[in-house]
Formats: sequence, structure tokens, C-alpha cells
Amino acid sequence: MKNLLLFECKKTMKSLYFIMMLLALIVFVSFYFIYSYVHTERVDDYIYKNETIKSNFQSTVDELSSTEGNAANEKEIEFFIDEIAELDMLSEAARNHDWKTILQHEIDIGEEQVRLSPSQAEENVYTWPTHFTNEVVYEKNKWLMKHHIQPIFPIHNNSEITAYDRVFNTAAEEEIAYDFYNKHDSSSVYFLYSLVGIGLNIGGAIFFLFLFGNTITREGLDRNGPVYFLGTLPLKRWKIIWSKMLTLVMLTFFVLLATSLWGILLSVMFDRFGDWNYPVLIYGPDFSFRFMEMGTFILLCLLLFFIVLIFCYSWLFLYSVLIKRTFMAIVLTILTLVLGIQLSGSEIVLNQSLAPINPFHYFHIIDMITMEYALTAENFNFTIWNGIFSLVIASFIIVCISYFIFSRKAT
Repeated sequence: MKNLLLFECKKTMKSLYFIMMLLALIVFVSFYFIYSYVHTERVDDYIYKNETIKSNFQSTVDELSSTEGNAANEKEIEFFIDEIAELDMLSEAARNHDWKTILQHEIDIGEEQVRLSPSQAEENVYTWPTHFTNEVVYEKNKWLMKHHIQPIFPIHNNSEITAYDRVFNTAAEEEIAYDFYNKHDSSSVYFLYSLVGIGLNIGGAIFFLFLFGNTITREGLDRNGPVYFLGTLPLKRWKIIWSKMLTLVMLTFFVLLATSLWGILLSVMFDRFGDWNYPVLIYGPDFSFRFMEMGTFILLCLLLFFIVLIFCYSWLFLYSVLIKRTFMAIVLTILTLVLGIQLSGSEIVLNQSLAPINPFHYFHIIDMITMEYALTAENFNFTIWNGIFSLVIASFIIVCISYFIFSRKAT
């Protein structure tokens, strides 16, 4: 078994195709880091925005001051002068990295917003920003204050969009909302959080299928591979099957780990490590919610994606046994996955009780961990642990079928 594992690992890692695909992954992560770095709102950007607003307020004060003897104008002038003083205070706090002062300012505003905005549970309001969203921003800033975490800008009450925000008053408002919501930060933890958000999905699974496609059946595209040659040797069939599966598992773990470490290294070199405890919103039933530490969230996403990949590999194994052409096996695997995901969407409505055991639902990695998928489906049995259970059982069954077919063909 050990020799088979070494053989499969060496065969894969020496492949020029594997090396090129791995380099492509590294280049993608590097360019995405550059994008995140450029779009990160930093202290200077925060101060610049405050100074811009302050300049507009000062112009208004000067304009109002030119009109004498108007009591209403005097009140407005006093209001704008107070706002200017507040902006000066926030800018100075940012220069000194005094996050406590900035967060306390946002918490005070958020508390007032939560108090004034109508509750969705009572009035069924879904216009952005909803009461739920205001409450999330308020509680998130309190979390940052409690854990002494540097905030990622913007952090004001309009800086979030949640699953309850369905309606925008104007198209311009929607554009502004998503512009605020599209946060970037080049610190290690938040960059990994952004990276898993764009990479851990069906697209990422397809990449890994192409990356490790030759491990199953061949050493070159469109050529008959060594799997049946191994079947003619005096080796136990189960060792051949499981050596390949274990090779895929080990190399997948290595690639995921190496990609994460590369992202962390880039961030540490050019920015900072960040905060492992940064809050991530997790939905609950009846307008409830909680926060999860961002580090824990990233690890859970990687865990679920890892199990999803094993499920994908099991299908690839089955088609590789049935078809001796690697490219066709990969294409059939992708078609099966895409079709399964598409059909599972209608199943939620048709069968609420059995839907959570369908492994195809769990390709929505991020939405599963945040429980947004469960909220949308109105079924909170969609959990990571139910997903892992269904994926592992389904993978085991498919691999057993593959082993049976392989054994019959190899004899």
C-alpha cells in the first residue's frame, strides 16, 4: 500500500500538467491579493472621506453665515459646526489608530438606528437597510469593541447587506449599497475569508477535478491510463482503488494548505496578519442571528469544501472505471454535478424533510456555513454536519460501486 501511495504521488507531482495548473492557481491568488490590496480602504482613505465631508459642511456654514439675522440659519450653522468637530475627532482618532473612539461613535449611531427603524418581525419590512441589518451592524461594532479588533472600513450603518434586504428604493441606492458591502482588506485573515468566498464553490471543485484528473486514470490527456494496467498486476483490487483515493485526499489537503499559506504570506509581507476573531454573520430562525469568529469560519468552509471534493472524486472514479478516456470522465463528472445541483434547487420545495440529506445541496459552501441557505430554504436542518454526513456516505457508496465494476473488468 505504501509503495502504491508513493507511486501515485510521484506520478502526479511530476506531471507537467499538474505543475502548470498549480502555478495557475498561485498566479490567481497573487492577482486577487493585488486586487484586494488596491481596493482596501485604509486610514488615509477614511480620513480623506471625512475631510471631503468636512469641506462640504464648511462651505454650507460659510454660505449660511452670509445671511444675517435668520434664527433658523443660526441653528443650522451650529449643527454643521458640531458635525465638523465630530469629523475632526474621528480623523484624529484614525491617525492615532484609536479604534475605540471610532467604534463607540458608530455604536452610538447604530443604537439610535435600531431604536428608530421598524422591526421586520412586527411590520414585515424588507427595504434596505432593514431593522435586521441595522441591528447586525450595531452588534458587529459592539463585538469589535469588546474584542479590541481593528475595524475594516466602512463600518457605518449602511455598510452591510443581509439576506433580509430585498427591496431598494432606487437603482442608485442599490448600487451604493453593494458598493459599500463589497469590502476588501489585505490582512491575512480577511483576505483568506474573501478568497474562500470566491473560490469554494462549483467552480473551485471543477478546477480540482482538472487538477487531479490524471491521478485516477492516466498520465496524459486522451490516453488510456495505468489503472487497468495495475489491475493486471498481482495487487489486491482494493489497494489500487484506495491508494488512488488516499493520494487524492493527501494532495488535495496539500494544495489547500499551500494555497492558504501563500495567501497568508502575501498578506503578512505587504500588510498585516489581521484578527482571527473578526465576526462573521450566522443566520438563525425568526430574525435571530449570531457571530462566528472568522478564523473558525474559514476552517469550517475549508473542511466542507474538502469533503465536497472527495464526493466529486468519487464520481470521477466511477466514470474513470466506466470510460478509459480521462477528459470524457471529467466532463461526465462535471455534468453530473451541475445537473445534481440544478435539480436539488427544486427539491427543497418538493421535499423539505429529505432535502438536507441530498449531498448536491452542500456545494453552496459559504451559504451553508452562514446558514443563509437554510434561511432561504426555510429549513434549518441544512447544517455543515448533516452535509458532511451525507457527502461521506454518498462518496463511500459510489467508491464501492466503482470498486465492484473495476474488479469485474480487471478479471
